[in-house]
Amino acid sequence: MHILIVGAGLAGLTCARMLDRWKIAVTVVEASDGAGGRVRSDHADGYTFDRGFQVLFDAYPAVQRQLDLPALDLRAFDPGAIICLAGRRELLTDPLRDPDMGARLEAVRSPAISPLDKLRALRLALELRGQTIDQLLQGEDQSSYEFLRRRGFSERMIDLFFRPFYGGVLFDRALTTSAKCLKFDFKMLADGRACLPSGGMGAISDQIALPLLARGLVRLNAAASTLLTEGNRVVGVRLANDQQIHADAVVIATPAPVAARLTGIAAPSGARQTVTLYYAGDRPVYDSKKLALNPAPEAFVNNAQLLTNVAPSYAPPGKHLLGATVIGIPELSDADLFKRGLRDLHRMFAGDAAAQAALAGYQPLRLYRIPYAQFDQPPGLHPTLPDNRSGRPGLYFAAEWTEASSLNAAMISGEKCAAVVVEDNLGRETY
Repeated sequence: MHILIVGAGLAGLTCARMLDRWKIAVTVVEASDGAGGRVRSDHADGYTFDRGFQVLFDAYPAVQRQLDLPALDLRAFDPGAIICLAGRRELLTDPLRDPDMGARLEAVRSPAISPLDKLRALRLALELRGQTIDQLLQGEDQSSYEFLRRRGFSERMIDLFFRPFYGGVLFDRALTTSAKCLKFDFKMLADGRACLPSGGMGAISDQIALPLLARGLVRLNAAASTLLTEGNRVVGVRLANDQQIHADAVVIATPAPVAARLTGIAAPSGARQTVTLYYAGDRPVYDSKKLALNPAPEAFVNNAQLLTNVAPSYAPPGKHLLGATVIGIPELSDADLFKRGLRDLHRMFAGDAAAQAALAGYQPLRLYRIPYAQFDQPPGLHPTLPDNRSGRPGLYFAAEWTEASSLNAAMISGEKCAAVVVEDNLGRETY
């Protein structure tokens, strides 16, 4: 049996590796010049640039199954965040997990967030840690904002922390995204850590892809243009160069818009967009391993992170790499994006003379516009997502949009798709 997978993102790669381990012939075709989809890193002049700011939650169930975490040499962010207010910075942290006792005390004393809201956050973390993932996903769905209000969080806590923090995770400062996404991410952060591989986020994809590439199972710069069919059954694909590849089954592992074009399915619509700006300097802007959040209503930069505080390998010795996340893709030139980003960073650290002096020496290095960072996930969407089985003979799906928008969901979809392909075509169950 030969399985053809279209797309070498995390879902397609996971599916390919599972099938290959079960001794099933597999070919992966990828339209771009490298494997990994959105989880790729570029390396230049001693710097590591992730293609969009991302982190790896090491508590992800699929990550625990699929990755050799020690080999990734993970470097963890400290829990919590720095809240950048007008002229001052306030600390918020998880007192149960923060290794820095000074940070715990500073967060307790901070007047920015009320003691009741801090207790509500601690209670939610403890509650979610005590639930299974299936348990927290049960019940009626609602928006993240409605969930937080029902949990008693004040508007101030929502504005200062949840909007910029989960705005950076879900690309949705309005918090209209399903509360199931927020609860799942909150649990992952309560159970584990947000990390960067020392070699960049692309090391995650490389760990899965490189053995497949080395054996010639992945073909790059090979864009699929149409499906090949015999009657109603899908039997392969035609590439953009007009070459045909035949297979016993085809797995579509592309972003939803590409999948919809290739197959005609009703894939999830809408896209969350973002821009990541990278700057480098000789001095650190701040000392902690936490994210810096911008809760200002008119924020241009939603969050910033001094990546070299977490993973020094992201820059050459003596240099510091600062990433800044913009939600959406403003219609601005590269130069104007960098200027507006740096202006907002100065505002975020207003009143801090050392930070201002450091920022004055930071230079723009690189930016990434990500037009499809996530698909929209409004309340009630997830039960309606497509299945791994397309309903059409010979056609399957392995993509985050069969589960949810996350690295974990992409890997889970790849696992599930591999299992149903084997069950349907060889008549045996793998789990």
